[in-house]
Amino acid sequence: YLFILIISIVAFFTAGCKVSEKISPLPTGDEPGEYNNTEPEKEPLPRGFPSPYTGTIVDKVFPVPFCVLVENHPSARPQSGLKDAELVYELPVEGGYTRFLAIYASPYEGEIGPVRSSRPYFAHLIKEHNGIMAHCGYSIHTEEVLKSIKLKYLDERFNPQYYRREKSRKMPHNLYTTLEKLWQGAEDKNFLEEEEKTIQPFFTFSDPPDQRQGELAKKIEINFSSTDCAEYHWNAKGGYTRYHNGEPFGDAETKEEIAVSNIIVQFVQTRTLTAEGHLDISLVGEGKGFLFSGATVEEIKWKKESGQGKTIFGGAGGELLLSPGNTWIHLVPQGSKVNWSP
Repeated sequence: YLFILIISIVAFFTAGCKVSEKISPLPTGDEPGEYNNTEPEKEPLPRGFPSPYTGTIVDKVFPVPFCVLVENHPSARPQSGLKDAELVYELPVEGGYTRFLAIYASPYEGEIGPVRSSRPYFAHLIKEHNGIMAHCGYSIHTEEVLKSIKLKYLDERFNPQYYRREKSRKMPHNLYTTLEKLWQGAEDKNFLEEEEKTIQPFFTFSDPPDQRQGELAKKIEINFSSTDCAEYHWNAKGGYTRYHNGEPFGDAETKEEIAVSNIIVQFVQTRTLTAEGHLDISLVGEGKGFLFSGATVEEIKWKKESGQGKTIFGGAGGELLLSPGNTWIHLVPQGSKVNWSP
C-alpha cells in the first residue's frame, strides 16, 4: 500500500505541473511590455594590466622594468628585441654613433642585443625608472655613478650566466640576453626581495587617439651626427616605420620592420670629456623638443629638476598626450637638425 501511495503522490504533482504550464506559462519577454527575466549580456572585462609605457593591455607587468643597453654600431645591425621594447631611448655615444636603452615592463620571449657598455647618463635615465640595468662594462666615470645612485645592475663581465655569445658574429658585437635570464639574475641577486612599488605610468595616453591638429609630418629625419641619421616614414598601419641612414631598420629574429607609435625628440646639451673621449649629456634642466604622433608634429617642452627625478614632457595644451603604443625618445644634441615633410 505504501508503494502505491508514493506513486500516486508523484503522479499528482507531475500532472499539476503540466496543467500549470498550459494555463499560466511564464512570460518570455518576446511581446512588448512583457516581463523579461533574461540578464543583459555584459561586456567582457579586459584581461591583464595596462602597460605603464604603452597604455595597452599586457598579460603581466614586472615589479620593476628591465633596461638593456643595445648598441647601434653598423656591425651590431640588425639588432634583436628592439621592436618589442615598450620604451626605447636613443642617445649619442663616442665615434658619431648612437646607442639604445631598451626598456621592458612586461614579458618578451625573444633575445635582446647586442648588449654593450653603459655611460653615466644611461645610469641616470634607468634610475629615473627605478629599473635594473643589463650591460657589459662601462666608461671610467660610470662606476662612481652606480654607487652614488645605488642602481641595480647585471654586468656580463661578472655575471656571464645571464648572457650568451653568438658565434656567427664577432666580439664585441655578439652579446645577447633574454628577460627570462635577467629575471633569474634579479632573483639571484635579491633585487626583487625588497617590496617594490608598482611601475607608475610614465606617459598619459589618449585612447582613442585624439584628433591631432598639428602640422603633417609623414617623413622624419633626426640627425645625430654627420654620419648617423634616424629616419621614420608614416605607414599604412597608423605608425612610423624606422630607417637608419636610408636603410630599413628591422629585427634580426623576426625580420620584421620596427614600427613606432610615438617619436619624441628631446634637445640636450652635450660635451666631450677630453680625458677619455666619451660624451657627457646634461639630463637635468629644461629644454625643447618635438612630438611626432598620428602623422603630425607638435612642439614640446621637457623639464627634469634633479638627477633622480622624472623627466616631465609638456605640450601646447599643458599635458602631453601620446597615442597608445610604444615610444622612442631621441636625446639629440642642441643644434642638430630635425627635418620633416608631409
